[in-house]
Amino acid sequence: MNQTPPTDIFNQTVFDAIPLDTKKIIEIGTGSGALAKAYKAINPCVNYVGVEIDSDYVNLSERYCTKVYLENFEQASDSLMKEVRNTDLVIFSDVLEHMYNPWKVIKTLSEYLPKNSAIIASIPNTQHWSFQRNLLSGNLIYLDSGLLDRTHIRFFTKKTMSSLFEENGFSISNITPRIFDFQDQANHLAWIKNSALLLNLDPQECILDAAAYQYVITANLLKENI
Repeated sequence: MNQTPPTDIFNQTVFDAIPLDTKKIIEIGTGSGALAKAYKAINPCVNYVGVEIDSDYVNLSERYCTKVYLENFEQASDSLMKEVRNTDLVIFSDVLEHMYNPWKVIKTLSEYLPKNSAIIASIPNTQHWSFQRNLLSGNLIYLDSGLLDRTHIRFFTKKTMSSLFEENGFSISNITPRIFDFQDQANHLAWIKNSALLLNLDPQECILDAAAYQYVITANLLKENI
């Protein structure tokens, strides 16, 4: 199956979450290298290491990254894991949902990353109202992009995203919803509210969770793992 097509558009919320003085970054799934390009423009001294599973994307990413590994991070080489041992930040921008065992990946990182390191991850939210609507109608049709991207293997809500990190050696310091203004969104969120009331759930919490298309999470390595 072909990977999701690369784009020169980077996730602005992920970019904004990266500390300005980061010395070394490993980005898993660099695509075109757009995020690396943008960050190196404000921190040209950063050692920005990319990891890509597609050789064409490696060629694109090499334009901006210090080094790019052609590897599946779920089967990372010893040399790549050695890079992890002295990095400040690992980035997964819409990548973890493409992995067979993201829980194991996060657990492994907790064992290899050094003190004071962190992960920034952007993950699609399958509690979004559009996914709920498609589920109710039975129209779970895979597409080339979006929440039902045909290359997605795992699906997460805000709660299960949190447990992905908190149960595998990290504490979440920030979680930011990415909310976009889709057509008729207000009407769809209204029925989410009504459904929540019928189910004795917190309607405001359900509305917020259904409005978020993605979440960007900053997770810090727990000290007891050092």
